[in-house]
Amino acid sequence: MIVMMYGCTHDHLSPNNTNPPGTNPGGGNTGGGNNNGGGSSSDTVCFQTDILPLYQTYCASTGCHTGKANGGDDENFSLSSYADIKKGIVPFNPGDSRYFTIIQSGQMPPGHSPKLSAAQINTITKWINQGALNNTCATSTCDTTKTTYTNGISQIFATYCNGCHGVAPGSGNVVLSDYNSAKAVGTSQKTTFIDAINYRSANPAMNMPPAGQLSSCQVTQITKWLNAGCPQ
Repeated sequence: MIVMMYGCTHDHLSPNNTNPPGTNPGGGNTGGGNNNGGGSSSDTVCFQTDILPLYQTYCASTGCHTGKANGGDDENFSLSSYADIKKGIVPFNPGDSRYFTIIQSGQMPPGHSPKLSAAQINTITKWINQGALNNTCATSTCDTTKTTYTNGISQIFATYCNGCHGVAPGSGNVVLSDYNSAKAVGTSQKTTFIDAINYRSANPAMNMPPAGQLSSCQVTQITKWLNAGCPQ
């Protein structure tokens, strides 16, 4: 897996919502605060495992909102931590949360960059309606028996990788958002792939995901998939 440096070009992003209070540019009912944020344990959206990876992957990838001076339009602007993301989020009110509505409307990620799926957008909506907490789930939903692309692997790629590797040609000419492309990479660059997800690449810039290492369970899932010949 090879890292490609690129710039992020779009209108300047700020935490302030430019939409009238209570409106939703993406359409639909986002809720206005009737959820008390409690939720059942199985229904709770966890920031650290469900939300942060989405912002890191689709918004804080190389050249965009990393908080580093790298030449991007918002080079000193970060969306890589809870404190940063929370600046543009209004708990219990997705419609007034600038860092959500700009994603829901399709403005971000910009241009032809990979977009978040409807399911991922719904997850962020649910997190905001639950109070936009900086929470971590004690129980992991990871399952090391889910080792096919359709059941387990594509979900990991969608959450942690497709912000850079979701649309052809993909960063480093690596695309993971469809089975044939992912299999081609997995079979031709198996050793490089395994080194990258284990954070043992000779070049640290090739360790993936760049925002932080996957859980041991997720590394096991991908490793099993690669060793089995990348089954669909």
